[in-house]
Amino acid sequence: MSGPDERAAWIALAGVDGVGLAYFSTLVGQAGGAAPVLELARRGALGELPAGRRLPRAVHEAIRGAAHDPGRAQAELDQGGVWTITALDATYPPELTGLADPPPVLYGQGDPTTLAAPRRVSVVGTRRPSVLGRALAGAIARQLVELDAVVVSGLAFGIDGVAHAATVAAGGVTIGVIGSGHQRPGPRAHAGLVRDLLARGAVVGELAPHARPTRGTFPRRNRLLSALAQAVIVVEAPTRSGAVNTAHHALEQGKVLFAAPGRPGDRLTAGCLRLLRETEARPLVGLDELVADLADLWPALDPAIPGGRPGPRSGAVPTMSWADALTLLGPAERAVARVVGTGPAGLDRVIATTGLPPATAASATTVLQLRGWVTLVGATYVAAGPLARPP
Repeated sequence: MSGPDERAAWIALAGVDGVGLAYFSTLVGQAGGAAPVLELARRGALGELPAGRRLPRAVHEAIRGAAHDPGRAQAELDQGGVWTITALDATYPPELTGLADPPPVLYGQGDPTTLAAPRRVSVVGTRRPSVLGRALAGAIARQLVELDAVVVSGLAFGIDGVAHAATVAAGGVTIGVIGSGHQRPGPRAHAGLVRDLLARGAVVGELAPHARPTRGTFPRRNRLLSALAQAVIVVEAPTRSGAVNTAHHALEQGKVLFAAPGRPGDRLTAGCLRLLRETEARPLVGLDELVADLADLWPALDPAIPGGRPGPRSGAVPTMSWADALTLLGPAERAVARVVGTGPAGLDRVIATTGLPPATAASATTVLQLRGWVTLVGATYVAAGPLARPP
């Protein structure tokens, strides 16, 4: 199942408290979709799934409640002005599909097309910056606006807030990536900043609007901070900090990483110095040099894009038909494509449905992933590209 009912079920299941990414992807993969999961829950038969038997009783009941009214989750989102992009959608950011744990649902407010802007840079740093650090963050943000780049940051106090505020003041576009639900998008002191930001940018996260932040949600947020940008700049950061964590995610994702050097022995820049000494991070030695480095990243750094404002992402909507796609595949890949194309499926389900040997099925899914026709969400394969549009 891959139609609107499956999408509604996907959102309803993802929004249930206690259903994290691991449980979500396993349940969906074992049942062949989120809609079948909700149907099992509605009948009180969720225990028929191996993953369902491991879920706490309270989560069983919560899923059953969602199953009786799967449209309620979407209604609540609409009421709060929150849009969603799921891994089932053609507009799902391609940068997230390469993560080891891409979020099944991305929740947002503001303009969703900012996620597809041609130039995006994350600016991150400590929550307690120095005066010089604040000045540098503001100068970087203003320079990025001059380059028609979208500034991505985490809506926290300190460097994040300065980067967002400077971007807004310069008339630019900025994306806030949050580690909480949209009912609490950042500190209360940033309420005005959020309003200004949403006038042209967006606030996005992977948690349902009602979700409360925990100690672990912000570190998980950091992988999205780096993934949604093409480059990451660390302004000031102690050795153990969220900014350094974001930097390591950036390196793992193959992003260009910049770190501003600081004085030896200064705690606020110790993380930046370690990144420069131990990783492939480039030193940020000046704004002119930053422009030159970004020109290497963006060969089209020219006025050809009017105002640098995001338009439709090239290739976001597949043009090849389902039938044409299948003709390009070998027998094993074609068999797997037919299974995943009709609904999300875990590897066990693929093997059981196709009858392929495990090694052959795994190889076929890898080929489809490399083509960009299958996305892995946790342990579940989801159709993408032309396979997302079966006849």
